[in-house]
Amino acid sequence: MLFLATVLGQLAVVISLDCSTAPTEALRIVCQQIARWDDSARKAPPPTSVMPPAIAGKTQLAAEFAPIASNMYQCMDIACLCVFFRGTGGTSCTVQGRPLRKALRKEYRQLSDNERARLHAAFRTMKNNGEYDRLATIHSQFSGSGGAHSGPAFLPWHREYMKRVEIAIRQVDPDLALPYWDSTLEENMPNSKDSILWTNEFMGESAGGSVNGGSFREWRTLEARPNIRREVGARGKCFSEDEIQFTLRQTDINQVLAFSAPRPGCPSQPNYNVLEYTHGNAHIYVGGEMFDTQTSANDPIFFMHHSFVDCIWEMFRQTRQTRADRERAYPVNNELCASQHHFGSTSMRPFAPMKNTDGLSNMYTDNLYSYAPRPSCSMGNDCGSKYLYCDRSHGQPRCASKIKPGGSCAGLNNGENACYNGRCMNGRCVVAAAQQATTPPPIAPAKPVVVVQQTCFNEHECCSHWSRTGECPKNRAYMSEWCKASCLVCQPTYDLNNATLGNCNSIMCFNEDICCPYWAYVGGCITNPDFMLCQCRVSCEQCTPDYFYGECEDYHRDCYKWSRGGQCTKNKWMLENCRRSCNSCIDPSMLPQRCAQRFSRSPFLWSIGMK
Repeated sequence: MLFLATVLGQLAVVISLDCSTAPTEALRIVCQQIARWDDSARKAPPPTSVMPPAIAGKTQLAAEFAPIASNMYQCMDIACLCVFFRGTGGTSCTVQGRPLRKALRKEYRQLSDNERARLHAAFRTMKNNGEYDRLATIHSQFSGSGGAHSGPAFLPWHREYMKRVEIAIRQVDPDLALPYWDSTLEENMPNSKDSILWTNEFMGESAGGSVNGGSFREWRTLEARPNIRREVGARGKCFSEDEIQFTLRQTDINQVLAFSAPRPGCPSQPNYNVLEYTHGNAHIYVGGEMFDTQTSANDPIFFMHHSFVDCIWEMFRQTRQTRADRERAYPVNNELCASQHHFGSTSMRPFAPMKNTDGLSNMYTDNLYSYAPRPSCSMGNDCGSKYLYCDRSHGQPRCASKIKPGGSCAGLNNGENACYNGRCMNGRCVVAAAQQATTPPPIAPAKPVVVVQQTCFNEHECCSHWSRTGECPKNRAYMSEWCKASCLVCQPTYDLNNATLGNCNSIMCFNEDICCPYWAYVGGCITNPDFMLCQCRVSCEQCTPDYFYGECEDYHRDCYKWSRGGQCTKNKWMLENCRRSCNSCIDPSMLPQRCAQRFSRSPFLWSIGMK
């Protein structure tokens, strides 16, 4: 049996995906790229199953979201970002005198001219300070980002990646969001290469295969090329509405979080209609940097394209899945179907301590961003933007990108205002007499938010004990990520002995769990001080509350507001401290039965920005 497993393991490395059945040249290229990524990822060291040391009487669970965000990219709500952006107000955050709200991702053409100019300036600031290149590098390395392609983790991995890029943009300009590029707007044109998208007002004009105008001119690549390469429309195509509808019709999660690189023996065979394949068409269509997986993030349009891919996935989630299914539906682990990098409980490299299924969380769109509706002819003849038009000459009305001067407007015979700053004459867009040639826009400097990054924390209440019992070298994979301070992976700037979790010396006086009084009664404050003196401060008499503890009341003034926001079912801190609002009053005689096992720490107070 061991021999067979070894043989199968070797076969998994050498058997490649057969791409000869792909229906188009572009999809054959995409298939070959997916196969190459899969082969390379399988040859890399396999990911480890990251598990904490055992705790007596407690079921061993895989790692979860970082309880304490050690940098802005780990944030999963506005209150967390507020801390790193030096804002005030927690969930009602204000940064630089302006409210910090959920990001609203609009189609790129639906941004105002001011929003678009500020977005370009933010990208330029990120490029100049090195953050753009650091983020782009993540996508170029199969060894460190094995789950990015070739399997079910493709969508959740890129969701987390786009979240981080958007946070970097908002660190420069908090009012911005990462827009999406709905490339069906190009697909619906007489000739997609004539789109306003490829002008200097937007993504920039190209000559000789390189971008030479607009905000992204002289954009040095990771490979030290002086300009971004593009060969728009040479091969491939943009998204079609039929391809999007294929995803939205699915009821089988295996056709959404798909096995795109299955090996012989996998019950799922390649389906070239799944999102990982159809999204690849646009990569081939843009060409240049976008053509190759490992260079694609050099071009800023990559991030807008993947914002749209995420938008399609979110439309599926909202229309085809219940709220609960969105967070739990994931294909079963099968190494014949996808490498271990795609297993649900595998670490989402390089975004540790996250695992792949964390990318299914509702928190992304609950807390951080949402999508504006896609352009529609119901928004008017301009589809909601002066850079779009409604095509009524080809059956069902559909939105399309306006056509740049000299581009083809052939076949538009229903009075469409399709030409940007011009009109259609003899099948071509002609510039109006008063219009002048496009000139590259100025690149305005931006004043970024000063971000406070404290990265040296323990993320579990037992880290100090585990380090003393030798777990740092014995369980390096877990401890080096979750117990950085106690394992001396980094040097904390606070007194580790007096701040178990960096926040345990809070001026607030609360228990963090409804079981605290029982645990204190059975001697936990003495037998388990690392945990109890931090998490059960009231019951262990570490502070004096300014409320009458034990009453069936709310102990914090904002309990009612938080309960209306659904926090009673999400955070066990609420059950202890918002008893009236959460209807969680409990007879003390019931605590022994309920509290036989110690629960893990709740990060609720820290996640809402209370110190």
